[in-house]
Amino acid sequence: MTHLYLISWCLFSISLWWWRWRWRRFFFSQAAHVGVGISGVEGLQAACASDYSIAQFRFLTKLLFVHGAWSYSRLTKLILYSFHKNVCLYVIELWFAILCGFSGQTLFERWTIGLYNVIFTAFPPLVIGLFDRSCSAENMQRFPALYKTSQSGQLFNVKVFWLWISSAAVHSILVFWMTMGIIRHDVVWSSGRTGDNYFFGNMVYTYVVVLVCLKAGLEIDAWTTITHLALWGSILSWFIFLGIYCNFWPTIPIASEMLGEDKILLSSGVFWMGLIIIPVLTLIGDVTYKVINRSLFKTLAEEVRAKELANEDPATVVYRATKHTLTETARLLKNVFRKPLRVPNQEIDLQHGYAFSQEEHGVIPHSELIRLYDTTKSKPEGL
Repeated sequence: MTHLYLISWCLFSISLWWWRWRWRRFFFSQAAHVGVGISGVEGLQAACASDYSIAQFRFLTKLLFVHGAWSYSRLTKLILYSFHKNVCLYVIELWFAILCGFSGQTLFERWTIGLYNVIFTAFPPLVIGLFDRSCSAENMQRFPALYKTSQSGQLFNVKVFWLWISSAAVHSILVFWMTMGIIRHDVVWSSGRTGDNYFFGNMVYTYVVVLVCLKAGLEIDAWTTITHLALWGSILSWFIFLGIYCNFWPTIPIASEMLGEDKILLSSGVFWMGLIIIPVLTLIGDVTYKVINRSLFKTLAEEVRAKELANEDPATVVYRATKHTLTETARLLKNVFRKPLRVPNQEIDLQHGYAFSQEEHGVIPHSELIRLYDTTKSKPEGL
């Protein structure tokens, strides 16, 4: 027994160390070497072998400050939201198992569980990953300070990850137990009829679908027509599926236990009352956090976005947020290139310039030099 205990303890320690190492790589390895190729007269070998290819070197600014920052923000939201919506649904099975004495009874029908990520909640993360943006492309390129969020990892770290997981667990608790509370007397129709197991499961499932779609709406910064279609269409797709799937049997020999469940669910006034109240009450904490955070602790991107919505110039906001954030290197360079003070009574140097100078306020403007040149005279030999 002692040897078995030692072996099991060693295996547990190894697995614990391995998972800790994986989690550290998952959270802290957020940097990578990316190859950017420029297609020019030298050929296309570098462009073909690169991760990103641009036509001119000046396009690198937009690639980093616009598309790079957008991509980072979208991916972080996509990852966190995907964890949230799955924890919110599947942890509910744990709360139901507590009531069932861990008998193995499931709350949701098997096909509804399988299609949760495939259809009913597939489009919100898709629009987040493709169309969401914190600020406009013009301001992202105009103010490089907005890129600092991507460098510092403020949007995705251990703290943010566990805040999202905790939020999802709390949402699952609220949805399940509030739904359990409104039907605890089993009378959900005015006629006194009672519901069955799948009636309760479909109620909870509907509230979860509505909840996670509204949660996606809270996290999206850029609302477009496609965004509205994705969120409200996801909710509508569940009701369409429920109306079709509950009438398959006996024409199609599947889902016999779901026969007529759509009529049972949609004819209950308690269900419609919970559809309005439960998702809203569950998200009150998230809405309150958003309001306080964006009123008292605004980030630079949020302030710029507010100026964009008000059709105002965000330059003053960016200057106020970045005027005291010079790095030590920037301070040294500022001192190096600072003009030296002139000593009094020192001989003043005469202005001088080059004949090929094209400066706007140069000593000899290039346009004037061309006009002074007489093209009718032949050049002296040797020149």
